[in-house]
Amino acid sequence: MDTNLTNRITMQKTVAAYLDSNTAIWGPLTPMQTAVQQYKQSLVAIDDAAQKQQTPSGATEDKAAARDALEDVAFLMCEALGAMAHAADDHDLIALTNATQSTFSRASDDELSNLAASLLSAANTHKTELTTFQVTQANIDELDQALQRFNASKTNPRMTIAERSARGESLEALVRDNQEFLRNQIDRLVNLFRRTHPDFVAGYRKARVIVDRAATHKVSKAPGEATPPA
Repeated sequence: MDTNLTNRITMQKTVAAYLDSNTAIWGPLTPMQTAVQQYKQSLVAIDDAAQKQQTPSGATEDKAAARDALEDVAFLMCEALGAMAHAADDHDLIALTNATQSTFSRASDDELSNLAASLLSAANTHKTELTTFQVTQANIDELDQALQRFNASKTNPRMTIAERSARGESLEALVRDNQEFLRNQIDRLVNLFRRTHPDFVAGYRKARVIVDRAATHKVSKAPGEATPPA
């Protein structure tokens, strides 16, 4: 969540707290009661959206684990196929298995996936001969499953980023709508107390100020300087 959005949410919560502490003043005004209730419900929705946006995802870690598993099992299958290829003088298979462990670790995701798929195909073709090298159907299935898990995990980090982006847009919309509600409803209702409770109105206006609480400032603001209400 960016600092500007955080500052706006902080202001909106400050306004809610200020209104809560002054219910004796505005409570008798029925339209104000309805507006404040709706406003506070929007704040609950904002908190929920913010929490979902900031929830960490293990998608990247899952992908790394799936890749490690695929590299390991694919390399072992490559070694078995390579030994068999040289024993049988199978030049096509020799070319396919002309790889070292670093070949797997340095390959891009797509390169690793394609290589593993080719090795899986070769293993299925030569499963009978591979039994001599103590490669069982379970080993072939392990490679198949590792490849499927890795291919599934490849898109997860991108999906997570897209989902967070969508949630971020949703949060921004909620905050913007609540800001509009303040401006068009509660600000006007509070102004109705300007003559009878001027101190309440003045305090509300202070609560409506969006204070810049950025983590760092290249240029410090003067004491009390803040962004005007929006």
